[in-house]
Amino acid sequence: MAHDHPPIDVVIPVFNGHDAVERCLSSVIRGTHGDHVRIVVADDASTDVRISKLLESFAAMDERIQVIRRPENLGFVRNCNLAMQESGADIVLLNSDTEVPNGWLERLHRLAWSGDRIGSVTPLSNNATICSVPTWLESNQIPDGLGVDALDVIAQETGTGEWIEIPTSIGFCVYYRRSALGEAGYFDEKLFDKGYGEENDLALRMRDSGLLNLLCDTVYVYHEGGVSFAEEGARRLSENLDALGSVWPTYHQLIHDYIVRNPLWGVQARFGLGQLHAARSDRLRVLYVLHSRLWSGVIGGTEFHVMDLVERIEGHTDPLILSFDEHGNGLLQWRVGGVIGSFPLPGDSLSINPVAWVRRLLGVGVDVVHIQHAMRSPLEFVEALLDRAEDVGVPVIWTFHDYFTLCPSAHLLDARSGDACVSLGSDGTCTGCENLALVSAGMSVVEWRRRWGGLTERCARVLAPSPAAAAIIESAQPTLRGRIDIEPHGVAGVTGTAEELPEGDPEAGIVEPRHIAILGYGGAHKGDGVLNNVVDLVTDLNVTWHLLGRKAYGGDHDNVIVHGNYDRDSLPEILRSSNIGLVVLLSPWPETYSYTLSEAWQCGLPVIGSRLGAIGERIEIWGGGVTVDPFDAEDIAGAVRSAVADTESYERLSAEARRAGLSLRTLTDMATAYEELYDSVAGGRHAALMAPPILEPDLREMEGWLGAFVSPVEIGSRRGRLAWS
Repeated sequence: MAHDHPPIDVVIPVFNGHDAVERCLSSVIRGTHGDHVRIVVADDASTDVRISKLLESFAAMDERIQVIRRPENLGFVRNCNLAMQESGADIVLLNSDTEVPNGWLERLHRLAWSGDRIGSVTPLSNNATICSVPTWLESNQIPDGLGVDALDVIAQETGTGEWIEIPTSIGFCVYYRRSALGEAGYFDEKLFDKGYGEENDLALRMRDSGLLNLLCDTVYVYHEGGVSFAEEGARRLSENLDALGSVWPTYHQLIHDYIVRNPLWGVQARFGLGQLHAARSDRLRVLYVLHSRLWSGVIGGTEFHVMDLVERIEGHTDPLILSFDEHGNGLLQWRVGGVIGSFPLPGDSLSINPVAWVRRLLGVGVDVVHIQHAMRSPLEFVEALLDRAEDVGVPVIWTFHDYFTLCPSAHLLDARSGDACVSLGSDGTCTGCENLALVSAGMSVVEWRRRWGGLTERCARVLAPSPAAAAIIESAQPTLRGRIDIEPHGVAGVTGTAEELPEGDPEAGIVEPRHIAILGYGGAHKGDGVLNNVVDLVTDLNVTWHLLGRKAYGGDHDNVIVHGNYDRDSLPEILRSSNIGLVVLLSPWPETYSYTLSEAWQCGLPVIGSRLGAIGERIEIWGGGVTVDPFDAEDIAGAVRSAVADTESYERLSAEARRAGLSLRTLTDMATAYEELYDSVAGGRHAALMAPPILEPDLREMEGWLGAFVSPVEIGSRRGRLAWS
């Protein structure tokens, strides 16, 4: 239906916030076109004396501006209601702490009038809960060099303009059809008083009347947030959400289910890709792939390494981090200037249409792909990533942080018995891991090694943190023999030389190995299976065991203290205050590096460590401990007895541990090495800034745009383009 120039009133409620109001009105005048538009500024008795003069100056500047001054403060809801009731036109309710782009109103109007039963339309924003992009439910910081108009261009290029139903409008900027207000009414002044929750209530009444609340994914409006309600907003928000739940008992569950499902993930992803393309700098852009998101939750060695690396070389590269959860769902994060952004990529969409998503990801200007860990990544996606990278000349680097490409358990441990893997030297058949491979990937272990191993062989560079890890990989994959470069992990806080070692604090007394620390998150792959037996075998020694990193202990010994998770920066103080004199690392698999060994050495503590992998290799090279069979409780207990009984040997190992701690690679040295590596593999290449890719939504993205919950409107076909069931 054609309604080219219906009357529209842009209602801007104002209460103080001088600077924000000035920015808002400047943007509205500049970006709003047509004499069919009135700009109604409703000043709710502002106490800032500058507001009156400011509004007068804007009214003199544009004859479309009408200023209404309330003689007394009515509160946000009453102020808005009066302005909307006095109008006979469509309403756009616009917060005074927003900034709008050029041509914003035409696009909101176009969507609002694209069907008879549309009640409200809300645009995208940096700060609008479910309508926030690219990271939803959060306030997004605007990248340097991108203003509201540039971000709005991204919305136009990546948006669809289709009907995308949302459970509630978001009050920072909402287009209301006049007919919809006539059916559903206005804000509930009695229930919501001075604001917060009133637009949610109105949206629910519109749905009850058979009207749609839509998201407009082709308009972007900046929202500062909290300016009008800064003094008492938090308290009112909590109270009014309770009131909303009392009127609409299913509302909070509705919102919870919507957030869990997130039907808007495609909107967020397309906008995020467009923003990354527009924010491209002259630095190398590196796409990291790993198995867990960064900067949140409990993390392990791989995540520590990538966080350290990303933060240290941020001035040299633009890092993108694509991680996957246990369901194969992806999350793309980036970090620029200490600011972290993200958007989701559901795993089933990546599996169904991996080529399209790989093209989109590499299309933002990726210069180097660095696969840090492929666990949880859809195999089809990783294969498509290498295929496309080869096609467009993007080099791929692969780092072995464990043995995932050789073993479904990733640790070379029999998934059924927990014993050490014995299948690497055979034809690849592993009866203990066959079921794990079938359940997790639908293939045999032989096929697992063929497909995952084949991907590593295609990479431009292959890395391992230790010679021990490289030797194991090369024995299983002879095609990699001589191709694996050793890049040890760097650690913070390494200073001084062995000759500068302190003699110790005489007031602290002599530290004895009767307080023993087990470092790490625990689990069978960290030796928990043998730990209880070791504790039993040395009960006569009067030692205390400290479990740092574990939240629980399966035994019932009184001399075992569980400290829970620890922050690595606080570890030295925890060890000192607990009078730790010895660290035990019992990994029954050949670890590729071991941060916990480095942490122990940095604190000058000798280690009883597994003789397997990098732990055994590093102790053999540097001293600072003794190696044991991690499956043999008697051997481990014997080493503990020797450490307690032989004071001279213990002091020698402690001195070696301190020297080993000073020998560790620094984060600065590690960063320099990787900067040189990325520059060398890129070969001076810098991805061309091509035109933004056309980001048509696929069917998986569109699921739930209408029908995420029971829609009040029965939808047939939409302009012959999208079919909704």
